[in-house]
Amino acid sequence: MTRRQFAGTTGVIAMEPQLVRGSQANSAVRMGILGCGNRGTFDAKIFDRDDRVRFTAVCDLREEQMAKFDGEMTKKGARRFRDYRELLQSDVDAVLITTPAYIHPEHLEAAIVAGKHVYCEKPAAASVAGCKSVLRTAAKAGAKQCVTVGFQNRYGPGYLKAEEMIRKNVLGPIKMARSNWIASTGIGKRKRTPAPPEQEKLVNWYSWREYSGDIIVEQNIHGVDVLNWFLGGAPIKAQGSGGRILRTYGDTMDHLNVTFTYPSGVRAMLAASQFGPNGYRAVSEVFIATEGVIETTRQSLSVYRDAKNQTLENIEKGITENAIEQFISRVQQGNPENTLARAAESTLTCLLGRIAIDRNREVTWKEMMSEG
Repeated sequence: MTRRQFAGTTGVIAMEPQLVRGSQANSAVRMGILGCGNRGTFDAKIFDRDDRVRFTAVCDLREEQMAKFDGEMTKKGARRFRDYRELLQSDVDAVLITTPAYIHPEHLEAAIVAGKHVYCEKPAAASVAGCKSVLRTAAKAGAKQCVTVGFQNRYGPGYLKAEEMIRKNVLGPIKMARSNWIASTGIGKRKRTPAPPEQEKLVNWYSWREYSGDIIVEQNIHGVDVLNWFLGGAPIKAQGSGGRILRTYGDTMDHLNVTFTYPSGVRAMLAASQFGPNGYRAVSEVFIATEGVIETTRQSLSVYRDAKNQTLENIEKGITENAIEQFISRVQQGNPENTLARAAESTLTCLLGRIAIDRNREVTWKEMMSEG
């Protein structure tokens, strides 16, 4: 299996943007899915629980994966495709893209040119060139197309409240920020999917930088996206360090530290590690302002003003559910969003950090964009 076979082909199907289906409130959105591995099936189950959605098409290179997918859906009978172009020619209204990161630019362009609504898992791409492609694709989306990239934090109620506080300057200007993603992934214990040598990297793509972008792009990007969101845009430069301590398979890092500098002069630190005791997890974002501190996680929002004025709000619902429910509502109500540009920007921010680590020096946004 070659990279081209894995991707399908580079061809796209042209369709007038106005043909994007405006679903009626009582009409199910016909969904297709590209790539039905673990994350794809996780997302699809959330879609499947919503009566407003029905999966009518599924595409994967492995027949057993498609059979497993159909078995886990409550609404059965999705047509199976081995070529994503054929799926995009079917009558699906929207497509869920959960293929490996490196092929997202190709699949995004094809789905948008085909006139489909799109929910694509992060990141936008695995390379600077891929992100530039996504930026070009962003301009091709029709006015009625909803194009959402799965940065779930942007749809969580705790994050939305925190962003509003920052936007309204409730605690004064932010002077420092930090994103933490310290969580054990069981390095050395995770079972790799068996595959012939020529398919090894593609099947276990998450362990290879060429296909995943490395852990800073494939995993830590959620916190980096929050940094960009709350600080009003992308950084101008980065410097950092990282490497491998326990990881022996693949070529991705297992720990890193990066400092991003934003146009306002604010520095934001990213600390990430994938090793540690089982069950330990410290994933959060911290924003230190002149009059207080805001800390966000997927489960809570904390605000500290002083020792006697501290609040904690627990978040019960999963943020992926928030994101997917809003996507479905946007499709049905004809209230689209196009998040490709900001998704590419957050992906590029992570790539900037990775390049700074590789070169062991400060790297500017301008330098990165001139070379990629």
